[in-house]
Amino acid sequence: MQLFHGHIYFTADQIELAGKVRGNLASALPQLTYIGKLIPKPIGPHSRPMFEIHIPAAEIGPILAVIDNLREGLPVLIHPVLEDELAAHTTLARWLGEALPLDLKVLEKPRG
Repeated sequence: MQLFHGHIYFTADQIELAGKVRGNLASALPQLTYIGKLIPKPIGPHSRPMFEIHIPAAEIGPILAVIDNLREGLPVLIHPVLEDELAAHTTLARWLGEALPLDLKVLEKPRG
């Protein structure tokens, strides 16, 4: 099954709001295959704290509308899960709200 990842970003002073958004998404979208815990610090290519959700590709259209409606102004990155993570997080990604900088060096494959 093809998947998309959603990353919902927040700042330290938005942790309660992020928890509320997480709960609202979990209630509204039972078709999500994974809802991660709040990660209170930047990790991997992500420049802010965030939590991750996994979205079945067949449901991406209707789910995007629900996420956009429930995100409470928090920035959201939606990307396909691909071997080429750099393309997945950039040219093939979609932002809901503010597009945040990513640490793309983490996603680049070493040239061999």
